[in-house]
Amino acid sequence: MKLFTYFSFTLITLTFLFQSCGETSDVPIDFGYDYFPLEVGKYMVYDVDSVIYDITTGSPSVTNNTLQVREEITESFLDNEGRTVFRLERAERKNASFEWSVKDVWTTTVTDRQAERVEENLRFIKLVFPVSTETTPWNGNKFIDENTVISVAGESVSIFKNWLYEYRAEDETVEVGGQTYNDVTTVYQADEENLIELRLSMEQYARGVGMIYREMKILDTQCISACTGQTWEEKAEKGFIVRQTLIEYN
Repeated sequence: MKLFTYFSFTLITLTFLFQSCGETSDVPIDFGYDYFPLEVGKYMVYDVDSVIYDITTGSPSVTNNTLQVREEITESFLDNEGRTVFRLERAERKNASFEWSVKDVWTTTVTDRQAERVEENLRFIKLVFPVSTETTPWNGNKFIDENTVISVAGESVSIFKNWLYEYRAEDETVEVGGQTYNDVTTVYQADEENLIELRLSMEQYARGVGMIYREMKILDTQCISACTGQTWEEKAEKGFIVRQTLIEYN
């Protein structure tokens, strides 16, 4: 009787374990594709605030600008790799009192592994899947020479030095532009500084919405000892700060 009881218990236990394993394997992986939704007709409107540092006149000057940007997906097509690519039309206006004026046409696509955007002929890998803080940091600028120089107020700035993308937060609730978003993930693309350079770039994405906030601080200075204790905003001589805030979407 004891032998029968032992084998019966063992059989029941193994059956339970096999069933549990089977149930676990059937649970779908959440890759987070809906952090980067793409479909024709989708649009997003942002408030964009920027600060430009200019030293071409001999002493640093600061110019503040505000405008609105509308990004709308107007069509899709297949590229030479058979991927579905979406045409992204970007328009600008000073504020709601002005008409939109189309400034750029970019493209964007999502594969099972990553989300890409081509901006001004520069291809960025914005997200990799699954979207998780446990995902290994990635080279989102693998298609861009980090020594690429961009002209800012007539000065040459190497924007992309030492960028390495990583997820630093996920499933957060944040408020952006007066609206509360749930399930927000934060991507840091750059967060490096030394005595003469600051490279900070981050974006936030809300599930089912897309990018809701972006901030970039690309600043250079040659003021070292005389500027001890000053913030980068105070001592910067060239570069820019940009903050992009979502205010409307469908």
